[in-house]
Amino acid sequence: MRKKISINENGLSVLFQIRDNGVVELCDFSAAGVEKQSEKMQGNPEIYHPVVEVQITGKTTRGMHGYKHNVSSASLDFTYTGHDFIKHEDGKELVISLQTTYGVTADYHMRLFDQIPVVQTWTVLENKGEEAIGLEYVSSFIYQGIASNGNQPYYDKTELYIPFNSWSNEAQWQKVDAANLNLNGMPVDGFNTPGAGINRYCYTGNGSWSSCEYLPMGYATDLETEETYCFQVEHSGQWHIEYGSETGKHLYLALSGAAEYEHGWWKNLKPGDCFETVPAAFGVARGSIDEAAAAMTAYRRQIRRPNQDDEKLNVVFNDYMNCLMGDPTDEKERQIIDKAAEMGCEYYCLDCGWYDKDYWWDRVGAWIESPERFPHGLKAICDYTKSKGMKMGLWLEIEVMGIACELAAKLPDNWFICRHGKRHEDNKRYLLDFRNPEVRKYCRDVIDRLIHDYGVEYFKVDYNVTQGYGSDLNSDSCSDAIREHYLCLYQWYTEIFQEYPDLVIENCGSGGMRMDYGMLKLLSLQSTSDQTDYIYNSHIAANVASAVTPEQAGMWVYPYEDDAEHVIYNMVNGLLLRPYLSGMVWKLSDESIRLMQEGVALYKTIRNDIKEGYPVFPLGFGTIQDEVLVYGIHRADVLYLAVFTPKTDRAEIPLEGNIEQISVIYPRKENCSYCFREGKLLVDMPQKKAARLFKITFKYSEIK
Repeated sequence: MRKKISINENGLSVLFQIRDNGVVELCDFSAAGVEKQSEKMQGNPEIYHPVVEVQITGKTTRGMHGYKHNVSSASLDFTYTGHDFIKHEDGKELVISLQTTYGVTADYHMRLFDQIPVVQTWTVLENKGEEAIGLEYVSSFIYQGIASNGNQPYYDKTELYIPFNSWSNEAQWQKVDAANLNLNGMPVDGFNTPGAGINRYCYTGNGSWSSCEYLPMGYATDLETEETYCFQVEHSGQWHIEYGSETGKHLYLALSGAAEYEHGWWKNLKPGDCFETVPAAFGVARGSIDEAAAAMTAYRRQIRRPNQDDEKLNVVFNDYMNCLMGDPTDEKERQIIDKAAEMGCEYYCLDCGWYDKDYWWDRVGAWIESPERFPHGLKAICDYTKSKGMKMGLWLEIEVMGIACELAAKLPDNWFICRHGKRHEDNKRYLLDFRNPEVRKYCRDVIDRLIHDYGVEYFKVDYNVTQGYGSDLNSDSCSDAIREHYLCLYQWYTEIFQEYPDLVIENCGSGGMRMDYGMLKLLSLQSTSDQTDYIYNSHIAANVASAVTPEQAGMWVYPYEDDAEHVIYNMVNGLLLRPYLSGMVWKLSDESIRLMQEGVALYKTIRNDIKEGYPVFPLGFGTIQDEVLVYGIHRADVLYLAVFTPKTDRAEIPLEGNIEQISVIYPRKENCSYCFREGKLLVDMPQKKAARLFKITFKYSEIK
């Protein structure tokens, strides 16, 4: 009889089995209470689903596989030696120990959190043998039983949500049936095939912009059992997410960091060396996308660094977007600082351009203020900000130096990402290599100086260029240099927060091009976009809490027209996230400023609900074609709904539960009509391109 490791808690049913030859398989990962398929993954004794997939140089595969990562022969070399549960204050951790005959061992970790149906997984390999081992692929997580519960085959009932992401168009999900992605397991007509297929569906993060094309995450729904899976890869560099099937009977999901085939990654694991995969998260909730997003939100709150900023949800004014756009001066800043204070902002961030009088893009890197822009010194502006009751912030792009920066010409090449004997140059920038301790010290000295000399308490750290394929200096592969760069960068941030625990650091990568929980486990805020159009911005605002906790999702509120509906729409974009105020505030009338003041004041009354509530998407994830967008936060018996009508003046929103009261809470002068009829909230806006914030209270704490 096969040995088993069973976990039944936190709304999860998880089962590992240990085959007679010692191979460990994850054969069930389900929502508690779901009807299981009788066979599950135990049908064919010749087919294995090892808990870790490892591709080793010189080893073969177990059969035809195309480009899939689920049939490496080396994975069957790792056999069970024992397991243990480690108790933590907020849950426990399963560690399964594996060994090979040639001295490489593996510890598979699954971290569980109390009351949260999402786990964190990673694997540590150690070479205890006498010969080096070449690693080409190691899974962070693999489960070969997606949508295997119930009676229907997975290809008839599985919807996959693909997280398309791009500059100024972030978090744009598309829902696709598994069969439409050619992930069905049916035999081809006229051919004697077993229905296995060697195709896969995958999406990948390339270079050092983790979310340039896709978010490193996803959702998948089993329509029969009403289970929705949620997952993410927690890394800021290269990553890989892959769906496929080995037998045509089971759908697998594999999560990993860089791989040889996709990224050219290779790691030489020498005797005595260890390799740890990037962490991944995987969970399943009973219900729809709303339940899965709530589970992932709870998990993200659990794993991130505890900090006061995510407790208080400070209101930030940033002088860039539709505002100064990188052209600050002493005179301009004082005028805008007055407006920010008048509106009730708590932090003021002076964005890019403060360090050079002219074209500053290719001259960044020294981080010394421009005397032409600030003839009285930058400290005078910092002190003026504080005199208005706000804390001071500055923009940095700390991982780069411009090609025209005088300091860059004096530094050796090993400070920078290099390939083929040349510094990698991206859009007139060199990329600093944080594997070099001298680089880390220089950048830390910059942070210390700005804090001590100017009293800076907030940094917006941007990242507008990428490393490309990585560096071939001092590394087994270019891709592994990216991985090691980020491990060093994470440690650099960790040490900064040890010294300055109340420092606020915003993560920005040309908006949302580095939006991942490698960074967001450490940094309290995420810039979600560089979008400058307030209507297009609402398409991001309506979806982005699927990717980032609402309180970490920095959303621009940047009116640039002196029109009431324009200002209201902008404010609603940010009220259920973390509003970044900006815009042409010096051109706005007193009435428009009052609308912004009203929005900030309201936000301060509801931000405790935002930090403890969960996102809901009553119409599903929005698309750029939608006429109506709806995004909400629910907590206890209260539901806040942001309703946008970018292409119409009427909205119909399905609502379930025992509703007690519905009201518009922003703006106070609502100027729209609404009613609740036959399970729908019907809203008539005063015009197209309008938005309102609703508060809905329920009897008996009912929210669906």
